[in-house]
Amino acid sequence: MRMVEVDDISFMYSSAAKVIDGVSFTVDKGEFVSILGPSGCGKSTLLRIIAGLIKPSKGRVLYMGNDVKGPTKGLSFVFQDFALLPWLTNLQNVELGFSLMDITEEEKRKRSLLLLDKFGLIGFEDAYPNVLSGGMKQRVGIARAIASDPDVLLMDEPFSSLDELTAGTLRNDILFMLKNEDLPVHSVIMVTHNVEEAIELSDKVVILSEKPAYVKAVKDLRMKQPRNKHGREFLKNMDSVYAVLAKD
Repeated sequence: MRMVEVDDISFMYSSAAKVIDGVSFTVDKGEFVSILGPSGCGKSTLLRIIAGLIKPSKGRVLYMGNDVKGPTKGLSFVFQDFALLPWLTNLQNVELGFSLMDITEEEKRKRSLLLLDKFGLIGFEDAYPNVLSGGMKQRVGIARAIASDPDVLLMDEPFSSLDELTAGTLRNDILFMLKNEDLPVHSVIMVTHNVEEAIELSDKVVILSEKPAYVKAVKDLRMKQPRNKHGREFLKNMDSVYAVLAKD
């Protein structure tokens, strides 16, 4: 099933500042797709266009066959900097994800606690974000993002500010979430500049050029999970992606 279609997207800040140039790719149900490219090439801008947060200069984004013209139920965003409200408890931050749902406060609390439990945060529900580690803050951010029952999770470099051990644990959490029928997310689109991370997680890698960004290649990675980072196939794919990135 086709979840998202990015169709000939271009974006310009002004007539002299083109950022994205005719980007197209698709995301099917169950796929983890990474958008990979040099720093400053427009990856995060593209992800915000997919989320309906920015209007493209040209082209369109389809979610389940319908045009994305603004923030859309079914698409949810995880920010790089956690984006938690410091004056709210961790439970209250997750409850924000239910704010547009017609459910009681009691149901919001119950469902938020279940999400916090799934992400190993029970015991911290009444604490504030400032007492959490970076990894725990990002877990709260992910819990909030999936509270609205999205089909597709959009993640903007969600592990870049974390130490490698914490980031590795969270990557495993995301892969588990895709396989867990109790959670709503069916597909993930992630922006990253980390080639190893993209190959570890992705079924498909969309490789962008320098700005203005166009699609240099789409790399299919049909390796079984979990993936051996030292295995021959993994390293071969690493070399292949680096070759595309380095090519003019």
